Amino acid sequence: MNAVIPAERTVSVTTYGRLHLGFFNLNQQTQRQFGSVGVAIDAFQTSLSLSPGIQSSPLDPWAAAILQRHLDAHHLAIDLNVSIHQAIPRHGGLGSGTQMALALGAAVNSLLGQPVDAAQIAAVHQRGARSGIGIATFEHGGLVVDGGRGPNTIVPPMLVHQAFPADWYFLLIIDNSRDGLHGQGEKTAFKELVPPTLAATQAIQQQLLSEGLPALMEQDFAGFSAFLGVLQSYNADYFGPAQGGAYASQAVGNILRSLKQQGYTGIGQTSWGPTGFVLLPSRAEAIAMQMQLLETYAGEPALGFLVTAAVNRPASITIEDVAN
Repeated sequence: MNAVIPAERTVSVTTYGRLHLGFFNLNQQTQRQFGSVGVAIDAFQTSLSLSPGIQSSPLDPWAAAILQRHLDAHHLAIDLNVSIHQAIPRHGGLGSGTQMALALGAAVNSLLGQPVDAAQIAAVHQRGARSGIGIATFEHGGLVVDGGRGPNTIVPPMLVHQAFPADWYFLLIIDNSRDGLHGQGEKTAFKELVPPTLAATQAIQQQLLSEGLPALMEQDFAGFSAFLGVLQSYNADYFGPAQGGAYASQAVGNILRSLKQQGYTGIGQTSWGPTGFVLLPSRAEAIAMQMQLLETYAGEPALGFLVTAAVNRPASITIEDVAN
């Protein structure tokens, strides 16, 4: 299909990285599986602009393939000029693939004057195969809980959207020397891992409803941190055999275990990692820990420490039409 687009129209999209805080239904004895908790963060963004015309500079092959898949799915034959200004790092557990697919899909749809439906775009790109939090954070920001997959699920439905306390910050612990499990390796792992018991799964679900979410809504830092630690333990017990332990990166794991010994409970790994995190009650405390770790690990250049806040807003989509 050849589409008619205003020649001077430019669409810009900015979306944010996310932390996958954990699944709460990894048992396989129920009709629904997975179900996850996540939060949008401001440390990483995917930002791009798109307009009609021939590509002016080489486009990253990965992004180009995503764009072409979107065009093919909608039977579109159009020339587009895409500029990617920022991109969430890939294979770090930060949601790079979902956010790039949603950003490009939203930009194309907006350019054509079509509705932006994140769930439909995600389905085209086969995102949300297990977790729907990246789709929900694109649309809403904040902390989200998705309902996992049932027999007829296309994209996991969002069950909860809650603004994340503005005073709370995460310190990210990044290992740039390795990637988290992804692609075929991830698919194989899910087939081979032994699921947790139904009792363990029911326990974490009960804690989500009776402890984790109420603590978040009441801005009870200690209560939410404690739940986060329990949720992460439930996930680590499951994923450990595929990643060589509770954490994908031994260096990140050593730091997180040390922080746990110091009394911090809201610690864990996002998705398959290798990025780890610790939740802290203030920006000042997060920066103080960052400075301490930077000094301690100055001789290990592969490690990075980044303070980030939650983002309580959806992705930004702007359309600019320049008059002749």
